[in-house]
Amino acid sequence: MRIGIVEVLGAEEVNDILEHEFEKEVEGLEIKRHLVPTIDDAALGAKKLIEDMSCDTVVVGYALDDNERLSQAFQHTILRAQYEQKKNIFRVIVPGDQDVEPYAQAAAKEIIRYFYKPDELQHERSVMKSEEKKEESSFNPFALFG
Repeated sequence: MRIGIVEVLGAEEVNDILEHEFEKEVEGLEIKRHLVPTIDDAALGAKKLIEDMSCDTVVVGYALDDNERLSQAFQHTILRAQYEQKKNIFRVIVPGDQDVEPYAQAAAKEIIRYFYKPDELQHERSVMKSEEKKEESSFNPFALFG
């Protein structure tokens, strides 16, 4: 399996954490990186990783500064690239008010569960559904109007 990381200048910390978590959690995973100058160029980097480096999925990691917002161009181009390439392009965008390390670690673990360990995710979902059924009450609000 091969995963690509789009490396935006200035987002090295996020990407290093993602790479470390991927290597730790998934055995035999090959990680490719492609550097782009700005977050708005991330879709081009993702396309290159998928087409030229044959990555199965791609992750774009970035940490926002306080009061920084993502451009509409970034969001649209990533969605378009994902649609055109028919591959997942995960976005790990750390908000300015969050600590980078725990946020990126949690995101990496969820990506791994989604892409590499779907059985674990499905099991968790089925357990949650069975707990919801147990918690449902027998109260019928329409019985009052009978």
